Amino acid sequence: MTQPDALQRPDPLVWSTGTGTDVWALFCACVQGDLPTVIRLLDQDPSLARCHHHYRKPLYFAVRENQLDVAAYLLARDPDPTGLAFNDSLVEIARDRGYGAMERLLETTLAQRFNASARGEPAAALIRAQELESLQSLLNASPDLLHAGDLRSNQPIHWAVMTRQPEFIAELVRRGANLEARRMDGARAIHLTNGDYHFRGWRDVPKDWPHAPQEIFQLLVRFGATVDLGMACATGDIDRVRELVDRDPSLVHRASDYAGYYVGAGAPIKNAAATGHLEIVRFLLERGADPNQPEEGIAPRGHALHSAVVHGHLDIVRLLLQHGAHPNVEVESSADTLSAALGTGGYPADRHNTELVELLCSHGASRAVHLLAYSGDLVTAAAVFAANPALANDPDALANAASEGHEAFVRLMLRYHPNLANRVEFAGWAVGAKTRELNELLFAHGMDPNAADWLGITPMHQFARQGDIEKAAIFLAHGARLHARDEDLCSTPLGWAAKFGRRAMVEWFLDQGASPNLPDDPPWATPLAWARRRGHTDITELLLVRGVTA
Repeated sequence: MTQPDALQRPDPLVWSTGTGTDVWALFCACVQGDLPTVIRLLDQDPSLARCHHHYRKPLYFAVRENQLDVAAYLLARDPDPTGLAFNDSLVEIARDRGYGAMERLLETTLAQRFNASARGEPAAALIRAQELESLQSLLNASPDLLHAGDLRSNQPIHWAVMTRQPEFIAELVRRGANLEARRMDGARAIHLTNGDYHFRGWRDVPKDWPHAPQEIFQLLVRFGATVDLGMACATGDIDRVRELVDRDPSLVHRASDYAGYYVGAGAPIKNAAATGHLEIVRFLLERGADPNQPEEGIAPRGHALHSAVVHGHLDIVRLLLQHGAHPNVEVESSADTLSAALGTGGYPADRHNTELVELLCSHGASRAVHLLAYSGDLVTAAAVFAANPALANDPDALANAASEGHEAFVRLMLRYHPNLANRVEFAGWAVGAKTRELNELLFAHGMDPNAADWLGITPMHQFARQGDIEKAAIFLAHGARLHARDEDLCSTPLGWAAKFGRRAMVEWFLDQGASPNLPDDPPWATPLAWARRRGHTDITELLLVRGVTA
């Protein structure tokens, strides 16, 4: 494990709780099983229980290294221990490695403290499959399953709401479902009328579904669900907003207990701004709401203005800027505010709004170089670099430009810093330049085909996961190692391909001479072991045909 730059400094982190050096010290203590150090660090800063870097939390390291005492300590202090599980769940990580005691600790604690277990999966599946009679039979046979959470702590009432099925909701309420039941992330049923991160209403509910989120919200209210300030703001209920704030003025400063991106989560003023309720935004500002109220891990410099821009609420944008809102902020996995107004950086081009762009820029909005690179804004970058050439010395920006295929932008950066490519490190979801020509250009300027991230994951591992034979061949031709082993899955690229079900990739690696068995292979991390555990029978058969025995 290599200490990332951000974790080498004692400065507060932007996207996580804690300082860089404290987070690194905590990660290392979790790896080593150093419980006294873990306790000392969390006593000094309890928020470190929620810290993370690149979607890895302290608990991940404790589980990965089979540190039972540390894992138990963290499980008692992290309010959402499975919230950032990456690649595999914590239970899967323990099960894959054969850590029986750790697996039992996780399953027991998640079930007892968080109501998250496999017991809730059958009911969840029946609700998603719209099988009401089968659900009724299941609950008749096992009434306690009415309140049983699934592996993510969703109870049946949560799934009935996310799938927008009024008849299921009515049936569950009739049986005594708790409309106020919270999941691990704090969400109640009323927050989930348009889904969540994992089950997105706009994506996973059929487009022609007859029941809209607002209809489900109103149904829950009729059944007696509590409307908190976030949902009152989101639904435009000014009377309820006034009632709640008059009763407790501090609510305007308090983010929802539901920690997430979606409606009802986060700051009250964000919810009103996102849904276009100008009167409520004005009321909250009058009562002292901060237009830049941060949302931990999602919008560290505020989310209200960004949300208003994304949804095109010009009057609210003006009002927030008048009250001191930052004119351009970055939001987790959402670029920044100016990108949203421009319709770039991942936002649809038809979102471009000249009036919003001019308004934001007149208040000082400007985009960072890594976002200029992502969207290929060459004209702006040329002016920026001419004024300050040092700003072109940004390997993350070079990675963004290359992965998006912006050749002219790449050439501009290399003109100022010809050796920049030898420090480039791509994000895991977009490794390598978009085209062969750009990859060759970067190799000509010193790109390392074996550049590993902080967990030892190389480009070849990521190509294996994605099944990208074309890029893998380019990197192999420039010296990429076939047998590099990462610290996350403890596997070679061939092992990754087998784990993620990439049969063609497995065959390609074997044809290139990749060994399916190495002397230092952990028995659980061989390609054959991954294929068998993940149920990839076609890959298992291929490996056996090619003579693999373990």
